[in-house]
Amino acid sequence: MICIHMNIVSSMRKLNLDQSAGLLIFLASKSQERLVEVTMKKHLGLTPAQWKVILALNITDGLTQKELAEKIFIDGSTLVPVIDKMEKNGMVERKPDSKDRRVNRIFLTKQSEATVDSIISIILRLRKTIYNGIPEGKIDLLRNILNEIIKNSDTAIAQIKSSGRDRP
Repeated sequence: MICIHMNIVSSMRKLNLDQSAGLLIFLASKSQERLVEVTMKKHLGLTPAQWKVILALNITDGLTQKELAEKIFIDGSTLVPVIDKMEKNGMVERKPDSKDRRVNRIFLTKQSEATVDSIISIILRLRKTIYNGIPEGKIDLLRNILNEIIKNSDTAIAQIKSSGRDRP
């Protein structure tokens, strides 16, 4: 038998998770992520990290591992085995930085460059699937609202960091 303090239950009810916009945003994001993951794996044999590396390097080839990790929102230590495997499979190439030989720059190979159009095509096709039946005006409104949420969160973070307080 699980014994839960009534204060905890009462506090959890206040969160009203069924009505949480934040939770819905998270679930929508994860759902889209899973759809893209399954589709990329099935059609191109690429993991999420691999196709994100390819797109990031297609935009700016020759990034350092640190820059690349920041661009695709993963930890640098998580990226290392991804790059190792991609290099082994001929998808990327590491080259020493001309100004700092301690730093490696990552470059796409012809093999990976050949998959860029397919990756983009899949993403565009999946966007149509995801937004099916939703009028463009509602999608624009959603973008505007999400940008405001991001702005408000970033402002609160900056305030917390500058004031030394632990909450807004």
